[in-house]
Amino acid sequence: MSADPGGARLPAAPAQPPLAAGRRLRVVAAAAAALLALAAALAIALFDINRYKPEIEAAVRTHSGRRLHLNGDLALSFFPRLAIDLPASSLSARDSEAEFLSFSSARIEVALLPLLWQEVVIESMQLREARATMTLPGKHGSAGEVDSGTSAGDAATVPSPAAAARSTAQTPAVPDSGAAASRESRWEIRQLLLSDTALILHNAVNGKTIVLSAINLETGRLAAKTQLPLALKAQVAVMNQPEVLGEIEVTASVDIDMTGARPVLAASDFKLGFTGRRDSQPWRAALTASRLSRQGETFSAAQVAVSLQPDGEPAADAWTFAASAEEITFDGQRLSLPHFDGEIAREDPRLPGGQARLPLSGALTLDARHERASLQLAAKASDARFEASIELTNFAQPEVGFDLQADRLNLDAYLPLAQPLAGKAAAGAKPAANAPAASSEPGQTQPRSTAAHLLRTAASAPTLRPASASAAAEPAFDLAGLHKLRLDGQLQIAQLQAGGIKAAAVHAGVHSADGRAILAPLSAHLYGGQADGDLTLDAQGAPDAQNTQGPRVSMKLALNDVDFGALARDALGRSDLEGRGNVDLALSSSGQSRAELTRAAQGTARFALREVALVGIDLADVLDQVKDILNAGGSQSGRIDTSRLTRLSHLSATVKLAEGMARNDDLDGAAPKLALGGYGQFDLLSSELDYTLRVMMAANPAESSKLLRALEGLPIPVHISGPAEELRYSISLTDVAADALRRHSDDIGAALVDEAERFFDRLFGGKKK
Repeated sequence: MSADPGGARLPAAPAQPPLAAGRRLRVVAAAAAALLALAAALAIALFDINRYKPEIEAAVRTHSGRRLHLNGDLALSFFPRLAIDLPASSLSARDSEAEFLSFSSARIEVALLPLLWQEVVIESMQLREARATMTLPGKHGSAGEVDSGTSAGDAATVPSPAAAARSTAQTPAVPDSGAAASRESRWEIRQLLLSDTALILHNAVNGKTIVLSAINLETGRLAAKTQLPLALKAQVAVMNQPEVLGEIEVTASVDIDMTGARPVLAASDFKLGFTGRRDSQPWRAALTASRLSRQGETFSAAQVAVSLQPDGEPAADAWTFAASAEEITFDGQRLSLPHFDGEIAREDPRLPGGQARLPLSGALTLDARHERASLQLAAKASDARFEASIELTNFAQPEVGFDLQADRLNLDAYLPLAQPLAGKAAAGAKPAANAPAASSEPGQTQPRSTAAHLLRTAASAPTLRPASASAAAEPAFDLAGLHKLRLDGQLQIAQLQAGGIKAAAVHAGVHSADGRAILAPLSAHLYGGQADGDLTLDAQGAPDAQNTQGPRVSMKLALNDVDFGALARDALGRSDLEGRGNVDLALSSSGQSRAELTRAAQGTARFALREVALVGIDLADVLDQVKDILNAGGSQSGRIDTSRLTRLSHLSATVKLAEGMARNDDLDGAAPKLALGGYGQFDLLSSELDYTLRVMMAANPAESSKLLRALEGLPIPVHISGPAEELRYSISLTDVAADALRRHSDDIGAALVDEAERFFDRLFGGKKK
């Protein structure tokens, strides 16, 4: 019997097979997917993003102060990821219509699911033909004012730190949910692609423009904290003079950490290389650092090395520079380089040993906010041992103060000597085997010699090389830079060598302002004597006006008890004048080239020497052979012979410079057997000499013939002429002998008359007077 009072039990339903249930779930999922796809399709079809272009442009204008121009239609897609395509667009600088950024097209792809938990993951960001233009402001701007930072209007409303502190103290602390959300939000760019990008930098201070172009960059993952390799190549061009064109290459391992209060950007194994041209000279440059780091506004570098050197065949004035430092810091306004080591090198066959190297060490600080810079330098080379300090203020119109203290400074070890008028080898060269022997014998000539002209050495007058056909190609003498340079300093050098000249205890003060530079007082110990003087360089005219007269140069120099023979040997590699004494020089000139300066030179040079030796001719020996000269026809000529000397007890003269000529008419010298005078001129432009020495004999009655005694007191002309490299002399006794005969015919006796008559018989073909 049944215990259930409710009636009979219904039969149980049969269980569903598992495959049927799975099929039903798939159908439901497919229907949901179709519904979602239909919804997405309807959303895409019904949603027009271009309707919001004005709102997008206005929002950018409101929140950034920049004007955005979208020059075309936007495209939006949701599958397989959210993507937006931008047309050719441009973005202005802050609060300006000037263009800051433009591109031909851009595409940004964003992953959808990470947005649900406040993560922004940009799968890809692509910019094509992007052009960014930045201007580095002038004196009263900062590097961040143009394209970032607070605008001027906003800055005016920012409260002072004290007011901000009071306001904070009076306001209850309220949790900033937005800031917290911002701190918790995360972003990521998995790929950044730049193709054919260009960056243009304008410097408002010096007017230079730098263009980086053909930039193609593909990065790895970018995020708030990430590490990625960097490899970048670009073309670089500096559009102003000097023109620089070339290619740069950058490689590094980059670390980014923006999760902390102070974002950190660092690069290790940083390498920057440049190959290209500066004007017509190929150059190579490199910068390496073991680590570069920026944390907040502070930039630092470790184990930095810099090198700069010419590539290929170097120019005559090309230098190689290398430097290294263990640490560099920069906080946005102040650069600190506590210590660096460097070397300046040069290879030039004209230098001793064919090369020069100057190792340096020092320290550098630069304060951009207060426009101050300080540089300390020291060198301990065998040819350069010095310490120098340089202080610079007011970058727009520099004010420079310096102090140089040197134990030894040999500039000739680092700067090639200018080729003298005659080479050192030629100064002491012997006559060639096939050349006529140097002699004062009648009718004979002297060999070609590169000895300098007699007047120039005797008068110690400064001369310039002759103006050549290439003078027009010479660099212009331009002192326009003096208009902006304000310089005050001094230098003291225990031992100095420059241009072959050696000096000791050199002291000079330097002052430059308002387009004029003055080197005064200037003093030095020079070859057993003392040198004192001053030098003035005047740019003349207004800074922006065209100067038709050219810069002006003036110099005063007093040399006392100086050994000019030793001075000439060191400076010129030869000595055309031996003697010790004094020189007073006062010169001035103006012009825009060396030829103009030479032509416009005016002034005087007075000298008085003792124990003098004139190189090139032995006047005493020539006068001792007067009889032979008369027998040979009364004349003799030849070339200056550096092996012969005329020794004088003293020599003095005044040389006047005007219109490119050095003139003298008061030469006065004496020797035991003769007295010397003279007059003539030297063309500074063509290096042509035209000078006449007037030699008066002082005959010894016991040793001289009657004819020589008759010539006593009569000036015998010795004419010296020709180019400075090929001077010739000539002596004519015809008029002198006739004058002696007229003046002494009643006193010299029959022997002298007969001797003179025989001479005139030969000279005039038998016609006797």
